Amino acid sequence: MNKFSITFVALAAMAGMAFAQAKTGSAGGAAATGAGATVKAGAGAGSAGAKVGAGATAGAAAGSGSAAAAPKMEMPKPPAEIAATLKAMGNRMNCTGTTWGGADGKTEMKMKGTGTSALALDGWFIKGSVTMTMGEGKAKGTLKIDNYMTWDAKAGKWRSIGAANDGAIMVGTSEMSKDGKSMDSMSDMYGGMMGDGKFREHGDMSDPKAGMHMVGEKSNDGGKTWSKVYDMTCKK
Repeated sequence: MNKFSITFVALAAMAGMAFAQAKTGSAGGAAATGAGATVKAGAGAGSAGAKVGAGATAGAAAGSGSAAAAPKMEMPKPPAEIAATLKAMGNRMNCTGTTWGGADGKTEMKMKGTGTSALALDGWFIKGSVTMTMGEGKAKGTLKIDNYMTWDAKAGKWRSIGAANDGAIMVGTSEMSKDGKSMDSMSDMYGGMMGDGKFREHGDMSDPKAGMHMVGEKSNDGGKTWSKVYDMTCKK
């Protein structure tokens, strides 16, 4: 769960920074007021009250000045690749294909579904929602997946977090080929029908008219052996 840990650490750091800034501002005002009162305390008794009051006023003014001079907090802007990729992807896809399941994980079933994509969290993520139906009759099932992906400019990769209605969670990265015709991803998976392990996908976009051909495989032994989970084609 390392990637989740990074997220929580970042949130904790932001909260800590905001708390520290607030604490520093309050301490600065209090220190200035205290200093004024201490310096004036040595004067004659007749003017002590007025001078202490003046010291307090000066301290308060200094505290206000510090707060006013604090730099404006500006949120970073999302990478241009995110909006550009969504535009290329489109907002809706229809998918058809085959999956393998059942008790032995080898029973072949037809599958079809729809997917939608949109910018989320102020343009920092592409949120994808997919609903897939598999099998027929009593064996028919519906899988729903919500996924968030963002562009990591430093690593030159897409990072994603997904969750499904069977309790599964996936965290991984994706890379596009230089010619833009294929994509490969690798994820760590936890829980759900497939259990803990690894999941890899390959997408072929070499023929735009045929759509994107995607194949997904899972491994429950650390990548030693892989079994096919789905084979499908998606079109806008």
